[in-house]
This record gives sequence, C-alpha cells and structure tokens, in this order.
Amino acid sequence: MNRFLPSDRMTSIKMPPISAIMSRIAHLRSEGNIIYSMAQAVPWYAPPVLSLEKLAENLSNQSLHRYSPDPGYPSARFAVTEDFRKRRSICLDPADELHLTCGASQAFLSALLTVTSAGDTVAVLEPYYFDHVFAIRFSNLGLCSIPMIEEDDDWKIPLHELERVLPGVSALVLVNPGNPTGKVVCDSSMKKIVEMTANSGTFLILDETYERFVFTGDKWHPWQEGHPQHVMTIGSFSKSLGMPGWRIGYLFGAADLLKQALKVQDSVVICPPSPSQFLLETALLEVDWISKMSEGVKHRLERCRNALSGNRSLSWRKAGGAFFTLASYKSSMNSQEAAMYILDEYGLGTIPGSAFGPIGEKHLRISFGCLSDEELEPAMEILSDITFPE
Repeated sequence: MNRFLPSDRMTSIKMPPISAIMSRIAHLRSEGNIIYSMAQAVPWYAPPVLSLEKLAENLSNQSLHRYSPDPGYPSARFAVTEDFRKRRSICLDPADELHLTCGASQAFLSALLTVTSAGDTVAVLEPYYFDHVFAIRFSNLGLCSIPMIEEDDDWKIPLHELERVLPGVSALVLVNPGNPTGKVVCDSSMKKIVEMTANSGTFLILDETYERFVFTGDKWHPWQEGHPQHVMTIGSFSKSLGMPGWRIGYLFGAADLLKQALKVQDSVVICPPSPSQFLLETALLEVDWISKMSEGVKHRLERCRNALSGNRSLSWRKAGGAFFTLASYKSSMNSQEAAMYILDEYGLGTIPGSAFGPIGEKHLRISFGCLSDEELEPAMEILSDITFPE
C-alpha cells in the first residue's frame, strides 16, 4: 500500500476542461486541420515592436539578468503609477502602495493570503474565474459562490444577496470586466459594492486584468476618491500590452497590507522578471499603439455579437468589455460535449461554461480577443453557422 499520496487538499481540486480543449486543438492542428481557437484568452498581438527593439539593444545590461528588488524596480513601478495617474486619476506611492508581480494570478495569491486567515470564507460571483477558486481552496479557505442573475441576455449582480452574505465572509473577489462573462460593473454598482464591503468589514479584491478593454464608459475605481483601506487591486499587462509570456502584473493597496503581501511574493517568486519590467516601461509609452489594440478588441467584440445575432443555436450574452462572451446554447449536450462537438465538427475552439461554476453549464465561453486579422472573418462565418444535432 502506497502511503506517500498527494494531499486531499490538492486531489479534491479538478483541473478545468480548458486543458482538454487546448490539447485537442493541438492534436487536430498536428493532423493538418485548420482550427480557429476562441478558447484561451491570448491576445492576437505581441508587444510593440519599438519596445522589443529597445529590449534587444539592452540585453547585455547585466541588471536584466539579475533579481530585481522584491516589489520590482523603482523605475518600473513609477512608470505604472504615472500611467494610472494620467489615465485613471489614481494616485499611488510607487514605493509603498504598488508591487509588480508575476502576472495577476500571483498578485491574487498575495492579496488573498494577506487579507484572510485559515478557515475564513471568501465570496466570488458565479460564473467565476476558476483560477481564483483554485487558490481559495488550496489556501484552506471556505468558498461562498454567489450566482449572478441571467436576465435580458445579460449577467446581473444580485446586490441584495451580496449584501446579505458579506457579513459572513472575509473577502469578496470581483473581476471587472468579467472573465468569463465580459460583464462590466457599472459605476453606480461598483460604488455600492465598495460601500457595502466597507460597512460589513469585508476586504474587496478587485481583479482588473481587462481594465483597458471597457467599452461602456464605466471606469470608476475607489482609489480615485481617496485610499479605502479595505480595497486591494490586482491586474496584468498580459492582454493590454500583449505580454502573456512575460509574466508581469501588479498589486496595489494600502501600504501596511502591501508590506505583508511582499512576504508571499518573496516566498513564491522572489521578484517579477527583470527583462519584463524593462519591456513594460517602454511599452507603456506606446500610447497610440495601446489605443489601437483596444479598438481592435472592440471591433472583435462587435463582430462576434453580429455573428451570433442570427444564430438559433447560440445566443449572445451582453459583454461590455474584456475578451469574452459567455454564450448560451440550445442542445441536450452538456457544455463539455458541446465544446468538443463544435471543435471537431466546425474547427472552432471554445471553453465549456461548466469550468466557471454550475451556473455556467449550458454556456460556452467564446474568446474573440485571440483572433488575428486573417482569422477573424473566417471564424465569424463559422460561428454564425453553428448548429447542434437534434
């Protein structure tokens, strides 16, 4: 009998079906099939060319190959805070209120472990981002999943239910714009949620990975009006600057919380990658390029909405930003079967909605932000024609 088994904590967590979908996509492509992937949220573009050229010119700089300070180089942190100040009216002290991280996922773990103790409960809105739920569960924390309301082709936040639940949880995780839904929280609801969490003594962890892709005009952030101590914000440059492989993100919040969060960062990754920080500094200066990429995402959102408008098997769900819609479908298949059917029969990759919680079943996450200019129209033609067998 093997006594050396993995922990129940880890074996109780199931990998999401995205891995099976991506493996199937790779297999089909290896056999020569043309596959349009609208599955994983990988932008179709790389970082700005000028920024990559500047990085290449500086590869002999020894500092690029060494550890940076744990929270990141001061110049890179200053560049990020300056961008927030000019673009979003968020004023941060780069020395004490912001860390650069290895992407938003590591930033989330730092924030989560900073504001919770073992046995606490953390609330998420469902459909949720599954990596957040992974981190909550393997941190020995309880999970309170609050279903959103699917109504009028939209996903709506149940504010009354949220207010009822908040006193019993240590933290609320809010992804805005949403993954997998593309839901943008309107400014009035965001202000209400910030007020409710403050009144209930609940930390609010805001994941704003897609904040540059908000197309509704709703861009209020609580740190535009003071520094509410209970709000911690995480984000990433993977999508906005085309840097997913460079693993660079951020965490900002009150200085006393950031001081404790740095312990997590030092233990898990030590510091953000040094070359990524150099690339980040220069890429943030490419304002016109960044704006052009954002417009490209908006165009893809509109094309995806139009492609689904006449489809009787797949139904668009309102997306005000990000890379996604969580579309509903009509079929007796579960979402895993439906995603595999579309992949095998139509050559189009999507993600089963069940990956994002029970309420996601009978839905498919469709990511339009990963399609290149050459792929966009062929993929939209396929999407508009998809039907399921009777």
